[in-house]
Amino acid sequence: MPSWLMTALTAILTLLLPLTSSGVKTLNDPPAPPEIPGTPDAMVQEITVLSFNIWMDIGSMDGRMNGVVQTILAEMPDSFGLQEAHDLWRSALKRELKDDYGIACNKGRYFGVQEGTPIFYLKDKYTLVEEGVFWLSDRPRITSVGWDAALPRIAGYAVLRDKVTGFTYVHFNAHFDHVGQIARANSAGLIADRVNAMGLPAVFTADTNASPGSLPAQYLEAGGLTDLRYAAAATDTGPTFHGYRGSTSVIDYVYANHYLRDAAEFKVIRDEYDGQYPSDHFAVAATFTLAN
Repeated sequence: MPSWLMTALTAILTLLLPLTSSGVKTLNDPPAPPEIPGTPDAMVQEITVLSFNIWMDIGSMDGRMNGVVQTILAEMPDSFGLQEAHDLWRSALKRELKDDYGIACNKGRYFGVQEGTPIFYLKDKYTLVEEGVFWLSDRPRITSVGWDAALPRIAGYAVLRDKVTGFTYVHFNAHFDHVGQIARANSAGLIADRVNAMGLPAVFTADTNASPGSLPAQYLEAGGLTDLRYAAAATDTGPTFHGYRGSTSVIDYVYANHYLRDAAEFKVIRDEYDGQYPSDHFAVAATFTLAN
């Protein structure tokens, strides 16, 4: 789609935001900042979180598996979210990472197969308290296509508790539709609502198929989520999708909710393994501190 047409459609959708007949959710007010005790009474924890669209392509899976695994292990994130994780990818990574990581939300957007958005977590450090999946639609409890989306889109969440400190946070992970503009905006609103309903320190990893400043980004920010790409002291704002044709766009994110204390680093990981990039996306990772 030409950039001028995308800009025009975004402007039109923005004007229609308050109108439920437009099919776009009304923007919610950001939540009030939480009551966080001052140090040393506050419980704070620095964590590293990674987001990685690993490209569902099964034909190239064997040749890329080592790169995907090494990209993850090089960062050793507390938790990470994957997009385009086909059932075969999920099974293989569960096996490859079993010494270090447990898996939550191990489900596909159809009937257990096809793309999933699993969340992995350091199993020796965290207890999985709760997990769940939902579809990005107005029927989130069942397999469904939302609004003007081309495909069913699934999201997941995992509530993780540190086994030593007791610090608890929830990790949400999703992959927004690549076609539906209304679907992307409403998906962002749905995620923000779910994050706020949890009432916990939260992170959100995603391939939103949308650029910074777009309508989905506005919905997430209105819901109290901060794009760590712009909050981190050390950062990288370069493209995250390359499609093996050169860097093209920023569509991969790590967000934190209003329990964010500070952000140390946001990075785009461009390492090659076995002479190639592990995926058609670069992984992104952030190190930051949450408090409650």
